[in-house]
Amino acid sequence: MTPSPLPRRDALWVLRRCGRKGHQLAWLADPLAGEMQRTGQPPPLLRCLRCGSFTATSDPAVAAVIGTEQEPVALADIPLAVRGSHGRKLALLRVVAIERVLRALMLLIAAGAIFAVGAHQDSVLARVNEIITSAYPLAQQIGWDIRNSHMIATVEEFLGASPVLFTLLGVGLVAYAVLQFVEAFGLWGGWRWAEYLAVVATSVFVPLEVYEIAQRPTPLKIGLLVVNVAIVVYLIWKGRLFGVRGGHAAYLQEIRDSTLVGAELVAAGRSPGEQTGTVLV
Repeated sequence: MTPSPLPRRDALWVLRRCGRKGHQLAWLADPLAGEMQRTGQPPPLLRCLRCGSFTATSDPAVAAVIGTEQEPVALADIPLAVRGSHGRKLALLRVVAIERVLRALMLLIAAGAIFAVGAHQDSVLARVNEIITSAYPLAQQIGWDIRNSHMIATVEEFLGASPVLFTLLGVGLVAYAVLQFVEAFGLWGGWRWAEYLAVVATSVFVPLEVYEIAQRPTPLKIGLLVVNVAIVVYLIWKGRLFGVRGGHAAYLQEIRDSTLVGAELVAAGRSPGEQTGTVLV
């Protein structure tokens, strides 16, 4: 019995990943070795655990070779080469990682502005007052009482706050930016801890976003809320985080079922669960 081929979009993703990351080869001490290696003529060819291509171990496109011909390894010692929907999830995580980097950069810019204002409060406040005085005639013509404006009063009150407040606010923004960079790094690498971090860090601000929408709804705020909620729900559901849908054990079993080795085991009348490794590649 031959394993079913991957759908076209999954096959293309697998090939692209092997092109970027390199092939994953293994010398197997298992009856399955007959399907995973060709040793009849030199050089011996091993089947990539991810894309299924037979490749020489000396090929520069090979990223790793587990075991040797003299000392092959058991199924438990090979990594889980991600394919199928879990492969598409890794691609989505990279999109989220890029968004986190952009957000972190914006936070750093905001922190820099806060520190700059805090270091020159008097001059900034004086400049704002000059602008208000210059704009007063125009504001009168359009019916805006600029001197009694709530927005202007809020800006002046903020600029007159204690320097400590500016320092704390700037440090807080920098700390949040660092968190976003860490999250982006983990998501780009497909680390599971980063998925937990992304869910927690995103969920914490959802109540605040809901409050902001209730006070002053805008299409942008609503769109950002929908995107953040969708990310949280997807990560929890697809990653089986926090014990959802069987938790981590069921998550690993689903990945084992989707691997090329898992498909070959099923074709041989065996269980994909014989792969007991936990390292994803």
